[in-house]
Amino acid sequence: MKKKKILIVSTGGTISSKYDGEKGYSPAISAQELGSSLGGAEGIADIETVQFCNVLSFALEPNQVLELVNMIRTRLADEDYAGAVVTQGTATMEETSYLADLMWDVEKPLVFTGAMLNASERDWDGARNVRNSVLVAANPKSRGKGVLVCMGGEIHAARDVSKIHKTSLNTFVSLNVGPLGLVSNNRVIFYRNPILRKVFAPVERLETNVEILKVSLGSTSKILDLMISEGYKGIVIESLPGGGGVTPEIMDSIRRAQGQDIVFVQTPRSPMGTSVSRASGGCGPWDLRQCGVINGGDLTSVKARILLMVTLPVVDSKMELKAIFDEIAP
Repeated sequence: MKKKKILIVSTGGTISSKYDGEKGYSPAISAQELGSSLGGAEGIADIETVQFCNVLSFALEPNQVLELVNMIRTRLADEDYAGAVVTQGTATMEETSYLADLMWDVEKPLVFTGAMLNASERDWDGARNVRNSVLVAANPKSRGKGVLVCMGGEIHAARDVSKIHKTSLNTFVSLNVGPLGLVSNNRVIFYRNPILRKVFAPVERLETNVEILKVSLGSTSKILDLMISEGYKGIVIESLPGGGGVTPEIMDSIRRAQGQDIVFVQTPRSPMGTSVSRASGGCGPWDLRQCGVINGGDLTSVKARILLMVTLPVVDSKMELKAIFDEIAP
């Protein structure tokens, strides 16, 4: 029986990096070299590789991800492919994977992975993560689950996963709902399906003129006022922990901006739970909602920003946008 093919697409990242003498590390390993490091992968599937780019993930841009997804979708139209694996830096993986998931209208799985240690390290985790991801991409039970993140032996839904630890090999966690499954002894085990997933396809363009404002004790409105004056189309307010209040000065700026062509979304700094508080006091979450600020629900600020990038070009009104957030970020 003919084996299915798995496409491995490398964008660079720590997983592809080595130290350069006394300097820091940077991408030095090709997609082909990554594909050949998987000892025994030939028993899983036929591996094909593509070098999309070779940068640390700090340098990736949203429109590159749009191009990446379109390229992989075209390649996977070939029925010989079972799925695809994208290797990249972990710094932006929670964002790139979610961006891809919002555009991924394909049953075949798309799996993101990377490494916390670069390839110069003796205990480099890259080869194991890629091998596990190939197992996930080749497994029929992965179909229809959208974009997945496979790191440290766990399988996460792109919507839910966050990088929460600076150095741990198990840095990726789905705080509110836990992983979808795991890879153990070359077995792919799923415990549940992704929830609250929505796809917007085809996506012709992204609205990248969207930013995040982080609020802390006594924050002034100077940065927010600059964003408003610069014509940002969307601003995610990473509000204070809990229900999500802001400072009185920031509240005044949001009130003054009502009626302008700008969308505000508030996502509290607390990474777990959802924003349901009715606290007021003049600058609480209740007051924000009275000014038309959309509740980001359980989404983190970076995920809410990604959702705005995808949805702003396709909605006709703020009410339509609010309905989308209510549906997939309760």
